[in-house]
Amino acid sequence: MTTLTPAAPGTTAPARREGRAPGSRRRGPAAISSATYVVGGTLLALASLAPVLYIALRSFLPASADADGVGWGSLLDLTAANYARIFDPSVGITTYVRNSFVVAISVALLTAVVATLAGYALSRIRFPLAGLIFVVLLGPMVVPYQGLLTPLSIVLGKLGLLDSLTGVVLVLVTLQLPFSVFVMRNTLDGIPVELEEAAQLDGAGLGRLLRSVMVPLAWPGVVTVGLFGFMAGWNDLLSSVVFLSSEDKYTLPLALTNITTSFKIPGVQIVDPGLLTATACVATVPVVVLFLALQRYYTKGLIGGSIK
Repeated sequence: MTTLTPAAPGTTAPARREGRAPGSRRRGPAAISSATYVVGGTLLALASLAPVLYIALRSFLPASADADGVGWGSLLDLTAANYARIFDPSVGITTYVRNSFVVAISVALLTAVVATLAGYALSRIRFPLAGLIFVVLLGPMVVPYQGLLTPLSIVLGKLGLLDSLTGVVLVLVTLQLPFSVFVMRNTLDGIPVELEEAAQLDGAGLGRLLRSVMVPLAWPGVVTVGLFGFMAGWNDLLSSVVFLSSEDKYTLPLALTNITTSFKIPGVQIVDPGLLTATACVATVPVVVLFLALQRYYTKGLIGGSIK
């Protein structure tokens, strides 16, 4: 039996029933919505991870696994032979990994520094034709990289930078700068000018202003362009193929291409699927670790650099 609670004297609040908790009628739809969100998100996550998990599984299977069929029974045939072949001292993979780290870290640092300085100039310094210069800087984004290989080879040859990691780094930094400058300019546009003016009133010069005020506030954008630069240097294959000829200067993608192919039939390249997936896993690990470590900055920087 339910009772009515009388309203306080002098008020017109409607009476409510004591036998039911407030808001209980709305818990049902909200619970269903939350469950749908959790189930849907879990299914999408599993669908996204399925190819990654398959590649990881395939990397532990022999070369004949595709012909035999990959299934639950393949779990009995797991082997680390593919990874043993990759890390065999005769392959010299440590040299290739070192070269890739040198290229990737150099591209990330140079891109972050140059893009930050250029973005600050375009965002804060008023000078004639600033808008036109910004548009011109974005122009290379619409030019296919393959169309630039011949002129870049000529330029690097005249500078004596062919067959050198320095030449590859400069090419990759040049290709990364248009997008990176775009992100940094929009990121710095979102920082209130009053903060900069307050620092200048306190006597901060341009160097101190950038180091102590602008860069910390724009750090998500800096991390974003640096992360894109690292991935471009780490995953680059085309530049290494075109500009490098000495094996001791090969980067990891180029070296792994050679490791996973053989000429068992004269004139025909044979690819080992198990070895190929194992090398893909090895090459993916540093990028995944770096992305997970910097994910919060990456998301903020990409959103902040995309809108004004």
